[in-house]
Formats: sequence, C-alpha cells, structure tokens
Amino acid sequence: MTIEGRIDEELQMKIPVRVRGLRGIVDLEAVIDTGFNGALCLPVSVAVSLGLVLVDLRLTELADGRIQPELVFEGWIQLGEATEQIVDILITYGEDALLGMALLNLMGASISADLTRRTLQVTLPSS
Repeated sequence: MTIEGRIDEELQMKIPVRVRGLRGIVDLEAVIDTGFNGALCLPVSVAVSLGLVLVDLRLTELADGRIQPELVFEGWIQLGEATEQIVDILITYGEDALLGMALLNLMGASISADLTRRTLQVTLPSS
C-alpha cells in the first residue's frame, strides 16, 4: 500500500494520518521527522481533545543535548488503510504533528521523496 504525501515550501515531508484517543479521532497532516526516534508527537491542543491516556514519564534528550522529562501518552494511529497501531505519543507546544522513525520502522515503511516535484510516497508492506 502506498500513501501519497507532499513536500511543502519549507521542504518538510508531510503525510496524512488518523489519530485516535479515548474521546475522539482527528485526521491531520504530520511532518516526517527523521531526527525524531519516537513514534508520534502531537500539539498539546490536539492531544487534549483526543483524551489520550498518560502511561509514562521518561527523560528525553533534545537536539541541543539538554535532558528534559516528557509525559508519554498512549493512542492509536492509522496510515492510509493500514491497521491501526497503538503508539506512544509525546506532546509538543509547536504547531506541527511529528511522525518519527520508530513508527515508520514499526510499520515496515519505505519512503520515496522527489524534491523537484515536491512529491512523497510512503510504502507499507501488504498485510
């Protein structure tokens, strides 16, 4: 299965995803962040509205080397028509949802990006 994404004017790879919590479902566009080794990071406003479940507190190293405690929530994510996956979700005060390498690895995804045409394809194995 192939999911069509796009590359925006800031050269960010974006892909449509569906995220579900205990109180709701949201369809949004997530930035594929190859420097993020987690699964998913959501803006706080989205996370609160979904009713995600708090499952852990872990220490996270930021890009600048600082260590920061992070609340870890649990929710469900779906890419295209693939089976929904339970994932750990971190919270950001930024505007963008971030899809990390752990999720792409979990789903066995491969990425093909054409920067000239600003197109993106994420391919998942057939179930």
